[in-house]
Amino acid sequence: NMPIIKDLIVDMDAVHWKKIQRVTPWLIGKEPVPEREYIVSRESMIDVTQSMACIQCGACVSDCLSMEVDPLFVGPAALAKTYRFVGDPRDAAHEQRLKDLSEDKHGIYDCTHCFKCIEACPKGVAPMNQIMRLRRIAGNDFHIKDRNNGERHEMAFVNNIEKNGILHEADLLPDSYGGKFHPRAVPELIASLPIVVTALLRRKMTPGKALLHPHKAPDGVKRIFEIVEGREERTEFNLYISGTDADNAPNAEVAEAIEATEPAAVAPDGTEGSSA
Repeated sequence: NMPIIKDLIVDMDAVHWKKIQRVTPWLIGKEPVPEREYIVSRESMIDVTQSMACIQCGACVSDCLSMEVDPLFVGPAALAKTYRFVGDPRDAAHEQRLKDLSEDKHGIYDCTHCFKCIEACPKGVAPMNQIMRLRRIAGNDFHIKDRNNGERHEMAFVNNIEKNGILHEADLLPDSYGGKFHPRAVPELIASLPIVVTALLRRKMTPGKALLHPHKAPDGVKRIFEIVEGREERTEFNLYISGTDADNAPNAEVAEAIEATEPAAVAPDGTEGSSA
């Protein structure tokens, strides 16, 4: 994704640093400016330590599949840098930064969750995770409804799983625009007709299931949503600090709900048994 100068040397100025400059990579201080330094608690800075670990090597930019398809995508390194300031309590421009990158069609909603940047990063910054955090803060905390429909599309995924237990793709596109019969959804549905016809011909879906399927999410899935949405504060996991997945294991209540969604193992004689 970066022009090759010679051998393994690439032109980072042309892509990487240009995109870093795009996101205003410095702290915009709050007013009034203190006479000495800004004082913040250690706890309030823990969440940005992961993005602060970036060494600007550009590995994530080189591997990003979204940038390969859309060279104008702001990119994983620049967006991880953005979270370094959006997560910093001393910064005064959280909403402005998020609105800018939400409205930009090459911004935070241009990421396709390919995980390539996470695999490429030598410092465990996990740029994709920082992008997802930016999305959550933009949508849940600042309620930014972007013109690119990114926030609505993301919520359509969540609501789809909550209603069905699994992703029902026939509902995803119309739900992203307000529902099957919403005026904003009609042009999008018409534009997607070739894809729909192909899916019908390949029997990936039927007209009945696409239009009239029942919404039957398992009780375990419903319980997971109840537990997560019932929390007073959103939990942000930062594996860079804890170091292991075990430290962020779900609590017993969530684990029980997850287990309830898993099908029981079936023995050779047809009887249900333990999955162990």
